[in-house]
Amino acid sequence: MSEQNEVLKLNSQTICDLLNGAPCEVEVFDIIDSTNLEAKRRAASLNKSPKLILAEQQTAGKGRMGRQFYSPRATGLYMSYVYTPETDFSDNVTVTAAAAVAVVRAIERTTQLNPQIKWVNDIYINGKKVCGILTEAVTGQKTAIIVGIGINITTEHFPEEIVNTADSLNTAVDRNRLAAEIVLELQTLIKELPNRTFIDDYRQKSCVLGREVTFIKNGTEQNGTACDIDLDGGLIIKTIDGTVTLNTGEISLRLKR
Repeated sequence: MSEQNEVLKLNSQTICDLLNGAPCEVEVFDIIDSTNLEAKRRAASLNKSPKLILAEQQTAGKGRMGRQFYSPRATGLYMSYVYTPETDFSDNVTVTAAAAVAVVRAIERTTQLNPQIKWVNDIYINGKKVCGILTEAVTGQKTAIIVGIGINITTEHFPEEIVNTADSLNTAVDRNRLAAEIVLELQTLIKELPNRTFIDDYRQKSCVLGREVTFIKNGTEQNGTACDIDLDGGLIIKTIDGTVTLNTGEISLRLKR
């Protein structure tokens, strides 16, 4: 392995240094089934400090609705941030919206790219997906929130089923710095969850508002125009029968071609 690649490897101490004192334990794995699964395994022992789990490669990366997130070695940023909420837990769609804004801000800060958000959990660049976000809650004696984030950095060869819809940042970026920037933004936005101050940024970065969309709700395919995003991150769609608000876990949404 070249010296350059050694520098670019994920490093827990480097990320901690870049966090500049922000409370967060960091652990890097060479290979793991899924950072979200590892976060679930650690959730019961989580102390007051949040934890960031990263991997160079995932063998069973998790996406929404049971899908797998393609995670080849050293070409992406695969991470899960797990924390115990200090206030009443907001539902997954709101946390996911905050995480999407955090990722967009971090990418803008570390690159010259202009990412956009495809409701509810995907980050797009030039019409293709470069990042997916999966938020999960673990309940027990205490609640832990897991925000899983997968970003394609330099991935070139994708599985056949996503080859036409997926892409990478395709630009030089320090993965350690990008991870730290995401955590710092996420920590800021988590504190702002009760006030929803990030929703305006979410709207401004949306690539679906004003667009014709097809969606599935209650098992029925419908068409409409995405017209707004509410304060909880729900997508408001105008259809011929009236207005529908979509929430995570009940729909499949895609841009009409």
